[in-house]
Amino acid sequence: MLTQGKTIKKVTQSGAKRHLDQLVVEKETQVFLNDTLVTMVRHTSQLEKEMGVGCLFAFNKIGFVVDSVSYANHEVRVDATETVVEPVKYDDFMKPIATSIFQLTAYFQEAAILYKKTAVTESAAIGDDKQLLFAAEDMNQKNALYKVLGAYLLEHKTDLKGKSLLLSSCVTLDLMSIIVCCGFSLIITRTAPTNQALDMAQAHGVSIVGFARGRKFNWYY
Repeated sequence: MLTQGKTIKKVTQSGAKRHLDQLVVEKETQVFLNDTLVTMVRHTSQLEKEMGVGCLFAFNKIGFVVDSVSYANHEVRVDATETVVEPVKYDDFMKPIATSIFQLTAYFQEAAILYKKTAVTESAAIGDDKQLLFAAEDMNQKNALYKVLGAYLLEHKTDLKGKSLLLSSCVTLDLMSIIVCCGFSLIITRTAPTNQALDMAQAHGVSIVGFARGRKFNWYY
């Protein structure tokens, strides 16, 4: 269950009225690697296995290949070789193509179904130059990133060179530390990077597109 309806009172200058509001339902999942508990994640329902795989990659516990993954009783169990992945560095920045950015951001907005119901979730998506390959929503940006990252790794078992990552929130240094290990060439966000996140992106040859809304954006390079 993604949401739970709750009756509230909506108040405006014209008065007050009762309203059925949709609230995000939180759940807890423990993530295991080779039968060892690594962490516990509070998140929204859906894509639990993918979230667990992406979380372990983000924690720099595993590489791009997973042997097996299962989800039951609020536990994600992953079997994989423990690996430390080094950040990817590009010699040249990927130049964003405006028509592609406009198309991807339009698809990204359409995919934010849970946000349209609740107005509180964050989104992440992985795309190529024409379409979104994977998209997910969650209570916070990291969880949404874990989900799309895990979905990609489970299907492709390789790095994300040449792919774009779309985010709904600010690109922080914590997020960028994960991103540079994935191999993304381009980051597209609805907001902007922090100064430290941009410094790290520039040091690794990663382009950032910010304030990507409608048919406009800023290119940080």
